[in-house]
Amino acid sequence: MTGKVDDLGRASAVVREAIRGRVGAGQKTLTLLSLIQFAGLLLLSLLLFAPLLYGSRYVVYLGTLLALQATLAVSLNIVMGYAGQFALAHAAFYGFGAYASAIFIRDYDMTFWSSLPPTACLAAALAAAVGYPSMRFTGGIHFALITFAFGELLRLVTANWHGLTGGPQGMQLSYAPGPVLGIDFGSARGMYYLAAGVLVLSMTIAMLIRRSDFGRSLLAIREDEVLAASLGIDVTAHKVAAFSIASVLAAIAGAIYGPFVGFVSPDMMSASDSISVVGMLIVGGIGTTSGPIIGTLVFVGLPELLRVAKLYRLVLLGLIIVVTVLFVPKGLAGLISRLVPTGRPRDG
Repeated sequence: MTGKVDDLGRASAVVREAIRGRVGAGQKTLTLLSLIQFAGLLLLSLLLFAPLLYGSRYVVYLGTLLALQATLAVSLNIVMGYAGQFALAHAAFYGFGAYASAIFIRDYDMTFWSSLPPTACLAAALAAAVGYPSMRFTGGIHFALITFAFGELLRLVTANWHGLTGGPQGMQLSYAPGPVLGIDFGSARGMYYLAAGVLVLSMTIAMLIRRSDFGRSLLAIREDEVLAASLGIDVTAHKVAAFSIASVLAAIAGAIYGPFVGFVSPDMMSASDSISVVGMLIVGGIGTTSGPIIGTLVFVGLPELLRVAKLYRLVLLGLIIVVTVLFVPKGLAGLISRLVPTGRPRDG
């Protein structure tokens, strides 16, 4: 009997030691991940403020373009990375935001700032109108095809409604955002401030969603819709909400893009641009926090810095996506996470 008690005591000690070791390893892993997140935020801060450290108008232009494209990638990650819904109409909502804001300003005598709320509301209503029937009765690959068709339909309507949108020639925009708190948003640097602010806002919303009950429900839906529904999660409502939030952020980015370039056209809504945003997520890492930023820097920043022609950018996109899918299926963010040691103790 005494021997059994001693054996039980030794077993309990081993279990306590193992638990202590695993807790310590978990703390080390948490500390390491915190350092990685801090390094990522520091890198993002440096990238955001880099255009302000140089007087070159091209650097400021490139920074603004990267911030707007990164906003598209971050917003698409909400519906595609978190909810697992393959949407192919993000460029359509990007162009819709640009056109809607411009029309409100031209026809209803609004300012840039006052045109943003109705533009966001229209984008949310349009996303819900497209998302609800497609996700309620079909979903999956059918949702991808429906959003693709919707994007092409919206582009064709914009290209042929000459009286409202200017037709295929587009619209020349002569307005600029008004000053706020002493910041002149009509200048090149002011537009950069605005684009960077929207990017930070989008990342904050995405991070809050991921840490919320709503975000955890989206992740459950992504993994298994049937199991999520059996747990009491309203699958359709959550997917439509994620699609609407992503579409609103894309529309706001498009509203900023209009005065940034001074021109909008139906080419903004092309399917190739929507596929490009999907490519950013694939390269950076779908469903990760830093993946959209990494994918944007690689996919948009690198060709822009190399001054590659637009035709060859598509070729480069195809090569990058093929290499990523074959060798880094979880994207660059997933590769970094895999290469970082976790410090867990070996079993046995």
